[in-house]
Amino acid sequence: MFNKLASLLNNLDNRTNSAATVSKDRLVQLAAVALLIELSRADQQVDAIETDAILSLAKTQFNLGEKDAQILVSEATQKNAQAISLYEFTDLVNQSFDKKEKSQLIKNMWHVAYADGQIDRYEDHLIRKVADLIYVSHSEF
Repeated sequence: MFNKLASLLNNLDNRTNSAATVSKDRLVQLAAVALLIELSRADQQVDAIETDAILSLAKTQFNLGEKDAQILVSEATQKNAQAISLYEFTDLVNQSFDKKEKSQLIKNMWHVAYADGQIDRYEDHLIRKVADLIYVSHSEF
């Protein structure tokens, strides 16, 4: 009887840990995409080309299908609109991304910034600021 109870509690604990991991993974995805959305807004105009670039990056970076990527971008847009600073996003990135993933995020930001064929000074400033906040050295970005 004790073995059955222990097994039941262990299975419940594993499911709880799995749900927390999935939730944290989703939060990290939201944070990364919210930073890309913030970048697309930096020059005071959101271009469809930049939005398409964000959607494409969400699909490739997180191995998502079209519909899941659209949902992620929509949720990240809402999170971005509610945010009062970049800290809530960069903090999650710092906790969850390794050095290579952080560098990739900065590359993705440059990709979105240049999607419309030009890099605005506000976009450049935001990328530099995020790179600094997530500890990506100047030589790396």
